[in-house]
Amino acid sequence: MKNLYSSDLTKSTYDAIIIGSGVGGLTTAVFLTKAGKKVLVLEKHYVPGGFTHTFKRKKFEWDVGVHYVGQVNLKNNLMRKAFDYITDGKLKWADMGEVYDQAIIEGTTYNFRKGRENQIKQMIEYFPDEEKAIRKYYTLVKKIGSSYTTFFSERTMPFWLSNTVGYFMRRKFYKYSQLTTSEILHSLTSNEKLIAVLCSQCGNYGLAPEKSSFAIHGMIVEHFIEGGNYPVGGASSIHKKLIDVIETNKGIVAIKADVKNIIIENNKAIGVEMENGDKLFASTIVSNAGAHNTFNRLISKCKQKDENNINLNKIQPSVSHVCIYVGLNASDEELKLPKHNIWLFDNYKFDEAQKYHLNTKNSASPITYISFPSAKDPNWQIKHPGTSTIQVLGSFPYEWMQEWEEGKWQKRGEEYESKKEAIKNVLLEKLLETLPHLKDRIEICELSTPLSTKHFSNYSKGEIYGLEHTPARFNLLQLRAKTNYKNLFLTGQDIVCVGVGAAMFSGIITSVAILKRNILWKVIRYRVVD
Repeated sequence: MKNLYSSDLTKSTYDAIIIGSGVGGLTTAVFLTKAGKKVLVLEKHYVPGGFTHTFKRKKFEWDVGVHYVGQVNLKNNLMRKAFDYITDGKLKWADMGEVYDQAIIEGTTYNFRKGRENQIKQMIEYFPDEEKAIRKYYTLVKKIGSSYTTFFSERTMPFWLSNTVGYFMRRKFYKYSQLTTSEILHSLTSNEKLIAVLCSQCGNYGLAPEKSSFAIHGMIVEHFIEGGNYPVGGASSIHKKLIDVIETNKGIVAIKADVKNIIIENNKAIGVEMENGDKLFASTIVSNAGAHNTFNRLISKCKQKDENNINLNKIQPSVSHVCIYVGLNASDEELKLPKHNIWLFDNYKFDEAQKYHLNTKNSASPITYISFPSAKDPNWQIKHPGTSTIQVLGSFPYEWMQEWEEGKWQKRGEEYESKKEAIKNVLLEKLLETLPHLKDRIEICELSTPLSTKHFSNYSKGEIYGLEHTPARFNLLQLRAKTNYKNLFLTGQDIVCVGVGAAMFSGIITSVAILKRNILWKVIRYRVVD
């Protein structure tokens, strides 16, 4: 197996060891290897890439976490330039079209159109008496987009500098992050249907309006406002192109490399110990394993009574989910499958519905997300002619599956399989209610649960979005690249926010903190040679 971990790797020392091969870790590795550093990336599982990996069943293939990315269709946008730089211009993107998200609430359809003014006009068409509130809302969203760069740039700083000037870099963002989405929207309008429609992309960060920080809501809306895009060749193209660049620059990515803990001596990170007892050493250690995993599991000497750790553990893991992966025996064109995503809601009362769901064991998710990865990828029919794929997701608390967590993957017993079958049928019914003509074209339908996510992502509660995006999350000053341990750094979505784009930028933030120099000028000046 290519890139399989070997104890021979202990014979070398490294400039940096990176734990986890998600986009944050791989982006950090790209910048460090391009700076001439000797880098080793350690990935626990047999596939690299974190939530950018894909899996296959028979002639079908599905992504597990990358459903669309914003801003990369704009060639001069920093997001696009950064992806071009870290992949040496090899990663290509496909536009999802004029409509990228569609919300269906109580049977009424609302389209999210590409382009700020197009979207504003569309919303005014739906709610002609609410033009003033709609325009104010999109003005606030744009302001968040202009404030978060400074906020997250502050996270490259060491604590002493942050304590001096950090507040001034954070305060503009705090105007939005410390209020909930519900509070902001109710200050603009009393129209509950309008509020629900404007919140219908909340599944992208997994919190209902009453709990979510308006900052994360605004960042998500702003991220996609110029349209959605999908990586040509599927989600795995992202990590494959990144790994190519790392290896070209003499870095190493090792799979089935399970890190037991980070070796700390005299408050300084000096290496890692593997589950098999191997020890590897480096002058810099980077954790892309998530903040909870890093401080609660990988650092065995990290004291629970430490004030920073207590505050961190007050922030709950984000929502976990169930998903069916559907394979169909006809092409997207034949089945008339859309490129846009569909968000289904039973009613307009999102907060009330979510509270009931979370407090009623085994209840159905009040939000259902339907994605069409094969329709989004222009290369799909080349590789998989005459077929198509769909994913249907819903929230599902980890605790409802916890009794089977000690079982082995795909070997958890008949009772577990029976429960999976019941959940699968609920999600499949949602799909067929929306697209009934697909009923006789389904060739394969498989369900994943929060236990599957835990198995592959190593998050303790099977969460997909890291830490919950509440107002309290954005107050945590330790969610930054530099930790209190010398030479230990964090990267990944926990130090920025949810999403592949945010994870990529976390890698830039961490690289700036490690290299102690501005590397963005290289990104900004990078040009793809066609």
